[in-house]
Amino acid sequence: MRRLWILLLAAALQACGGGGGGGSTTPVANSGNPQACTVADQRQHVLDFMRSEYYWYSQMPAPDANAATLDAYFRSMLYQPTDRFSFSESTAAYEQLFDEGTFTGYGYSLAVVDADNAILRVRTVEPQGPAYAAGLRRGDTIVSINGLTPAQVLAGGAGPVSAEGVQRTIVVRDTAGNQKTLQMVSKTFPLTPVQDVKVVDATRNGQPVKVGYLGYSEFVTYSLADLQNAISAFTQQGATELVLDLRYNGGGDVATSRDLASLVAGARVAGQLFAALRYNDKNQASNSDYRFIAPSASIPSLSRVFVIASGSTASASELVINGLKPFLNVVTVGETTYGKPYGFEPFSYCGTTYNAVNFEVFNAAGVGGYTAGLPPTCPAPDDLDHALGDPNEGRFKVALGYIATGQCAQQAQSAAISSRPQATIGEMPRPGMVRR
Repeated sequence: MRRLWILLLAAALQACGGGGGGGSTTPVANSGNPQACTVADQRQHVLDFMRSEYYWYSQMPAPDANAATLDAYFRSMLYQPTDRFSFSESTAAYEQLFDEGTFTGYGYSLAVVDADNAILRVRTVEPQGPAYAAGLRRGDTIVSINGLTPAQVLAGGAGPVSAEGVQRTIVVRDTAGNQKTLQMVSKTFPLTPVQDVKVVDATRNGQPVKVGYLGYSEFVTYSLADLQNAISAFTQQGATELVLDLRYNGGGDVATSRDLASLVAGARVAGQLFAALRYNDKNQASNSDYRFIAPSASIPSLSRVFVIASGSTASASELVINGLKPFLNVVTVGETTYGKPYGFEPFSYCGTTYNAVNFEVFNAAGVGGYTAGLPPTCPAPDDLDHALGDPNEGRFKVALGYIATGQCAQQAQSAAISSRPQATIGEMPRPGMVRR
């Protein structure tokens, strides 16, 4: 992963890339076919799928007949190093995230702010998870997890938990320096993709202005009503500027990406091309255009949008940025994004979902291919000392400064250039963009 080291810890959240579509099948093991779901049967189905649907099928290596697992067999066919995106996961994990909208674990992720000295800080906490209920907050510094030091955690201790009822004790220091011991028990809880919806007062050219701030973590269909309500609230409160925080959003559903972009751009772009999906030469009939729709709500006369981004901003999140650029001034604040202009129509078989790249995406200007990521307009480091949505949080503050002055803060640029990219451990979705 470009500029991002990911370890899975503490009930690792499965990818923002599962999905149903593209004629996926999940046969029943006792279907009467004695070969169904044997290793040989599963390998053949995966091989057939890859030879037909994989975007780089013509450059696909021969599968490794000696692969120890089905995942290893699948990965042996990936076109490396170009394809750093495809992966497999359990179908149950995909269905839990995309269909049920729940997660089993604690609901937090950590940032490795100093790997050499093993300094870990809390990056995100799910509002309805047990970690939040126990008192864990963004910016807390880890002292120990189940008695393990941060160095031991970095070495793989306190590993993944995906079952309910597992107790965990976390000792942290908060941003004020107070030490606290937190007890939590893993459980299944509803995810909250839309968070930190607020309107803040700011200035623009010396005049007062209201700015809507929207934090968004996964592109999932069940979040659409909350997105619509957020934009409606901004309009009702008189917001004329919008800050969309996608810094930790690894992607998700293409249609939901289009729907959010439509809410941002408004009715004036309805019917215009948002994204063109292009498949391999065997599947040209699947090529499709996603067009902006007439939104249920929008901010009148919005001519620009500020997007807070990082190396974790991937796939469907990048699709929003790229898709809006031909129609709005998109000002990005933070870091260069992940770089994933590709998507999946996942194939599910015998309890495993294979997310192999099927298509590439382009915007209305024909721009795609951003595998190096989308660079920020205003570089700025992440700020774990403040809550997301706090006007004093570093990246949000840079966006508000740009609204006030029309330019990036010089100190933010310098800080970003000298800062080291943060690694992350915890419940991080893998980058994904899914056509469902």
